[in-house]
Amino acid sequence: MPSISHFNIYKPAEPCLLTGEKLRETMDKIVSEALSPNGSEFNLKGYCIGINGMGFFVDDERLSKVKRLNLGGNRIGDDGAKLLAGSTIFSKLQWLELGGNDIGLEGIRALCQSTVLTKLKTLNLYRNFIKDEGAIFFARENRLNQLEELDLAQNEIADEGLLALAESRAFPNLVAVCMDNNFTSIEGKEDARACPNFRKLQSINL
Repeated sequence: MPSISHFNIYKPAEPCLLTGEKLRETMDKIVSEALSPNGSEFNLKGYCIGINGMGFFVDDERLSKVKRLNLGGNRIGDDGAKLLAGSTIFSKLQWLELGGNDIGLEGIRALCQSTVLTKLKTLNLYRNFIKDEGAIFFARENRLNQLEELDLAQNEIADEGLLALAESRAFPNLVAVCMDNNFTSIEGKEDARACPNFRKLQSINL
C-alpha cells in the first residue's frame, strides 16, 4: 500500500504558487481542459488556482460566455472574490460555486454588492468564513436580487446571522436556502423557520 505522502489534495502543479510565464501557460492549459466546447461552463473544482490564477481569468475574453462557474476549492480568498465580483468577463454568470475558498467578510461584501453578477440565480458559498458579520451584511446590503438558491452551510454563522437573513427582504426571488452545520441553536432555527421570508421557501435546510 502506498504511503499517504503519495497522495495530493490539489492538482500536482499547485497553480496558486505560479507567476509570470509559467502561470500564463498553466492557465491556458486549464482553460483548454475545463471550459466546455460551447463556452458556457467552466469547471475549475480543485484546481487550486489561487489569487494569481483568478487575476488571469478575470481578463480572459474566452470566458465571456460562461454561465456556470465552479471555483470550489481554489484558495481564491477575499481578494479573489473581489476580482470576480468586479470582472465584466463574468457578467453572464447564473450559477456560481465558491465552496471552500477561505472567503470572509470582505469577500462577501464584494460579491453581494457586485454590479456585474446581477444575473446570478444560484450562489454556493459553503465551507467558508462568512460568520455572523458577513451574514448580517449580506442580509442588509444584497444587490443580487435574482438569487433563487443560496448555500451558506459551514460558515460559522450563529443565531444573529441566521435571523438577519431570515428577516431580510433583499432576496425577493429566493426559493431555497441551505445553512446546515453552522453555529446556530435549535431555538434560532425555529425562530428563522417562523419568519415569513423563510416560510415561503420551497426548500430550507438549517
